Formats: sequence, C-alpha cells, structure tokens
Amino acid sequence: MLVGTVLCWSAWFFVIVNVNPFEASTLSFLFFYISFFLALLGTFSVLIFVVYRLFSRTELPLFRYVERSFRESFILSAICIFLLFLRGIDLLNIWNFSFFIVLLILLFSFSFSTRKVSTH
Repeated sequence: MLVGTVLCWSAWFFVIVNVNPFEASTLSFLFFYISFFLALLGTFSVLIFVVYRLFSRTELPLFRYVERSFRESFILSAICIFLLFLRGIDLLNIWNFSFFIVLLILLFSFSFSTRKVSTH
C-alpha cells in the first residue's frame, strides 16, 4: 500500500511539473484530479490503518483494518477532491463548505453507529 501511495504522489508531482494550468485541456485536469485522488486515498489509507492498528481495543484480522481504512479514506479523498474541484470552478463558498463538513460528520457518525456489537 505504501509503495502504491508513493507512486501516486510521484505521478501527481509529474502532472504538476509538466502541465501548464492556463493552457491545459480537460484531459490534463482529469489527470490532475485522478492522480491527486489516488495519492490522497493511499495516504489516508495508510494513516487510518496505522491509527486503527495502534488504538484498536479488539484484535481483528489484518484485512478488516485495511477494509475499514480504505472505506473511510475513500470518503475523505472524494470529499477533498470534490471541494477542490468546486474551488477550481469558483463554486466553493462558505455555505458549500459548511454543507460538506456537516455531510462528512454525518457519514462518519453513521459509519460508527452501524458497527455490529459482538455478543460474546
């Protein structure tokens, strides 16, 4: 997971260095957003995975930690990219930002409230 994240960050850096945003086509912006999304996804996945492994009260199989961290990092990355896209087309204002913060809080609250409790 860490190697893929480093490769995604290097791809994003390659796009930043080689693309002029004032002369860029739609495909160039698509490469920018996709590479940045994948880099954020990998970074958030690794960070959330480490937090789960260090601070988890129950010992779960490793794939459960990866599954949880990937799901939550996907949501975080998608929201970050969407906010960046809105900012790029000058549609992000304080109301949109507040709406997405509330949406983020609701998504994570729902995620935590639907966890199954073990009866053992």
